[in-house]
Amino acid sequence: MDNPECFSCGASTSGGLKILGQYLCENCETSLVKCQTDKFEYQHWIDSCHRFWEKLNRKITGFEEEAE
Repeated sequence: MDNPECFSCGASTSGGLKILGQYLCENCETSLVKCQTDKFEYQHWIDSCHRFWEKLNRKITGFEEEAE
């Protein structure tokens, strides 16, 4: 079975989390949990979360259009 692509880094590895149909690899999950707001990588996580919500919104919007 193929591993899904991480919405943050694009890696396809086993483990990690599936959140509302989107996959977050184990390495990114660890980085996100340890990230502090005063660190440079914090902006990366803000941007990744925005991409996550945009993907999710497109799926929800598409689903609602199909239901009508």
